Amino acid sequence: MTQKKIKNLLNTFIIDGFIKFNSLLNKRDCNKLYNEIKINRNWGPELFQSEKDYKKEFRNKLKKKLNPGKGIQNLVDDHNLKFIEQNKSVIQLLKLILGQNYEIILSKFVVAVPKSWMPNYVKNLNKKRLISNFNEFIKEKYRDVTYFRGIDYHMDSIDWEGNSNKFVTMYIYLNDTDAAMSPLNVIKGSHVFGHTSFPHYIKTAKNNSSLEYSPDNKNFKKFKFHKLVGKAGTVYLWSSNTLHGTSPSLNDNDKFRISLRYLIKKTSKSKSILDKLIKDDIVSKTREDRNNYKRILK
Repeated sequence: MTQKKIKNLLNTFIIDGFIKFNSLLNKRDCNKLYNEIKINRNWGPELFQSEKDYKKEFRNKLKKKLNPGKGIQNLVDDHNLKFIEQNKSVIQLLKLILGQNYEIILSKFVVAVPKSWMPNYVKNLNKKRLISNFNEFIKEKYRDVTYFRGIDYHMDSIDWEGNSNKFVTMYIYLNDTDAAMSPLNVIKGSHVFGHTSFPHYIKTAKNNSSLEYSPDNKNFKKFKFHKLVGKAGTVYLWSSNTLHGTSPSLNDNDKFRISLRYLIKKTSKSKSILDKLIKDDIVSKTREDRNNYKRILK
């Protein structure tokens, strides 16, 4: 990347809290990884528990891990990701944003679940509430990736209460992703209010191209969407305070996608680009939805 292009990208990141790279990674390597994962199991309805087994597991409150962790039941540990993590352009970019030293907090595969995979009991539950994480319905042996279908707008700082807020998300598409594959929507510039608790005060616009968001239900500001559609190898990067989410595809013939999600934190003591975006170093209270779910306003 030229110095001019780098400068423009970093300025965009400061303003939008988000940047996109169309060809940062080798598409052939991404396709190879995608195909390795695709043959790992029968991706379809067989991944789900029966309703009987699901009720038994959670009635008995069996304490099983639902999501892959760092080095814990995580499919990424079975694959060579050097073409990403040792990619010179990726390293250059991360050092420019995070400083000379950074650490991968977590990497995992995320899978968008088509409607055709879902058992009837899951479909019925999903009508009552938007299920952002399907892993509780998945057979235990397949919980080495995260499954989702529709996610309310949130910040990735939601899972890091009491920890440093100086991290970014790097999101990589491993197969070509279009509008029928539940692509994420990033709300450009939404990091300006800093970390706020989930669920967020949001007014959705009728044209579905923008929304209004407020940190306190008083001072609303309009923000634009950016729908994350792109080819395999497309890399997206956003701050821990950037709102993003997705609506499930309305198409009954929707297709599944496999993406790779990294959380990467700043460990440098020196000032970096990220310090210009993230003012609150420690994540404050992260969520209030236990008793008061859904702040999205009509």
